[in-house]
Amino acid sequence: MKLSDLKIGESAYILQVNGDEAFARRLSEIGFIRGEKIFNHMKAPLLDPVEYEIMGTTVTLRRSETKFIEISSTPVDKISCPSSLSSLNINENDPLRNTCNCHKENENCKCNHEQDITDSDQKVINVEDITEEEADNAIPNICKFCPDQKDCEKRKGYVFSNLRFRKWNGQTVKVALVGNPNCGKTTLFNHISGGHEKEGNYCGVTVDSKEGKFIHNGYKVKLIDLPGTYSLASYSPEEKYVEDYLKNNTVDVILNVLDANNLERNLYLTLQCQKANVPMVGALNLYDELEKRGDSIDCDELGKRLGMKFMPTTSLYGKGLKQLFDEVIAAKGTTPKFSKNAALVDTSNTGESYAYINQVLEGIYTKSKDGKSKISSWIDAFVTNRWLGFIIFCALMYGIFMLTFKVGDYFMGWIEDLFAWIGEKITDSMADGWFKDFLNDAIIGGVGGVVVFLPNILILFFCISLLEETGYMARAAFILDRIMRLFGLHGKSFIPMICGFGCTVPSIMSTRGIENRKNRLVTILVASLFSCSARLPVYDVLANTFFPDHVTPIIFSIYVVGVVMALILAKIFSLFLVKEPEMNYLMELPEYRLPSILNILKHTWERGKLYLKKMGTVILAASVIIWILSYFPHHEDEEGNLITKETCMGEIGQFIEPIFKPQGFNWQMDVGLLTGLGAKELVVSTLNIIYGGSDEDEEEEQTANLSEKLKNSGDLNARGAYAYMLFSLLYFPCIAAIIAIGQEAGWKWAGFVVLYTLVLAWVVSAIFYGIASIF
Repeated sequence: MKLSDLKIGESAYILQVNGDEAFARRLSEIGFIRGEKIFNHMKAPLLDPVEYEIMGTTVTLRRSETKFIEISSTPVDKISCPSSLSSLNINENDPLRNTCNCHKENENCKCNHEQDITDSDQKVINVEDITEEEADNAIPNICKFCPDQKDCEKRKGYVFSNLRFRKWNGQTVKVALVGNPNCGKTTLFNHISGGHEKEGNYCGVTVDSKEGKFIHNGYKVKLIDLPGTYSLASYSPEEKYVEDYLKNNTVDVILNVLDANNLERNLYLTLQCQKANVPMVGALNLYDELEKRGDSIDCDELGKRLGMKFMPTTSLYGKGLKQLFDEVIAAKGTTPKFSKNAALVDTSNTGESYAYINQVLEGIYTKSKDGKSKISSWIDAFVTNRWLGFIIFCALMYGIFMLTFKVGDYFMGWIEDLFAWIGEKITDSMADGWFKDFLNDAIIGGVGGVVVFLPNILILFFCISLLEETGYMARAAFILDRIMRLFGLHGKSFIPMICGFGCTVPSIMSTRGIENRKNRLVTILVASLFSCSARLPVYDVLANTFFPDHVTPIIFSIYVVGVVMALILAKIFSLFLVKEPEMNYLMELPEYRLPSILNILKHTWERGKLYLKKMGTVILAASVIIWILSYFPHHEDEEGNLITKETCMGEIGQFIEPIFKPQGFNWQMDVGLLTGLGAKELVVSTLNIIYGGSDEDEEEEQTANLSEKLKNSGDLNARGAYAYMLFSLLYFPCIAAIIAIGQEAGWKWAGFVVLYTLVLAWVVSAIFYGIASIF
């Protein structure tokens, strides 16, 4: 009997996995081993892939792959733990329990083992050595918001207690953070180190290592957040990265983060990490969920059996993290207690490894219920429903765009009024001349014309982060897999693509979560067609100018065109350009979790800060250069207006103008596209500068927004405006994206993306303008 024969709602037992050797090993690593019970939950809306539950994990497989998995309707014997492993539990008399890095037993060791890490509490803090900044950082929030605001003894006690932990004693601990996907590893990293790395409830959030530094108990902790991985078998780029890092870098302690609700599967990675013979500490994360379910773990006994400390934590709220890092620092320099056992456990034999794990957990790990929670099952019944799944998905996507543009417009109006007021003040207080023009056009017009779109970008990032944290992203990839497969893509390709609506660079980097090189490369090649937030200002300006009553539908149609073009080209590339065999499909569906609004706001603000930083550096410098080119040589007509055609920028625009005649663009619009090669924000900035302040006698036109300037100029019509949006959509987003493609796929493919997107943008926009002109 094959797994493909198992009907919805039925369960069976795994006999063996056939087919591709690498894929069979991956399945065995996540629990597809002989005798393990498997349950068929549901099918995707298009009947493929299928959702299964095994070893407390919800995974999805395509029907074509389930034909290689043999099952039995009746229970079968599991692989037994070999006799050589049956007595490996660390006992109290094991000499390795009390050894240090000098490899001597306590009675002969000259090291000062009596000094515990809590001795840091006894350090004397010299008040004269404390800087004002250190003292301020040591004041807890409870005192900062105290209504009395008094320097009481309790406040002093808090400050001195915190300083004992935060004052660096000159010693450093390098800690590698390792764990399965969806175990809360990056949340722990952000909470303890104050980092602002991207967090999400799906695979592939961390795509390279991130380093955070903080002081704990006087030690400077260098915390390295490595990508989430199920094993160290080099099945995916992330796994190979983690394996290579642990082999080629010296770390003092490995901090293994485990999902306490799925301990059996998570401990497989623990056994593999123990092979590195580096001191380890385990964090039993999401412990609050375990307690709510009525489950229990004897952490002390688990630590004794595996020769390492395990501490319960809830990283979202910071619960247990202090005690966890107390143990991490205490583990530095010690000989791993598990060294002898780790050498005997054969982790390449997944069946024996899981048998050993089951033996270790026997009697100390109780679970009231396996599988998905009732809430997750109830939500999935709607969002992955055959009839409702796609409707809900489309409604969510359209709702995001409605929020982005409708709500964002209110804030945009306030920012526009602010910059208009600043422009008026400059106009009223300064004498006419090139410097006033520089401030008004280059600074206020160039940078201010782009900053006004910050609310739209913040709302977009907020919505995407919300979908990521709840766990819906993985469901969207699940229901879209069959459609993606028609176009030569993987269901996981959806995640980088939806991230591309925010920024193309992290979108390209997140393709590392796609194991198959062919699917990953095709996704990278079409990622730039998913319109990033930097293009929003272009769409917003033109849509408000030429389609004021249909702004949201018009902009939404541009996004749809990008998606359709990406899918069509993905199919062409997968058939004729990237000729490599496809890899099997396998994806985990994590539990739905309430999002942390604080984390979402923090991530949204980090993206907003990057945008503002770009405004104050790249965009400002480019705006100044563009203004100089569009202002000099300075020739005026009889009425005193600048003759822009005779400036350097005018000459450049007129030179390339014939190239864009089929699209109905004028030379000013052509220059905007040219500067957009560096960054799409520069398109609006350039147009603001070129169209800004042509009539100095009319104050209203000086302070009018770009939409009004374009409308008054008469240089463009609605057909040309839509063609301009199409061109902005289809040609590559920025230099940074091309560099990311070069680093991830190779510079040959980066050059190919530049060429094909430019040709595609020209052809599509020209065809649209030509056809639209007929009607």
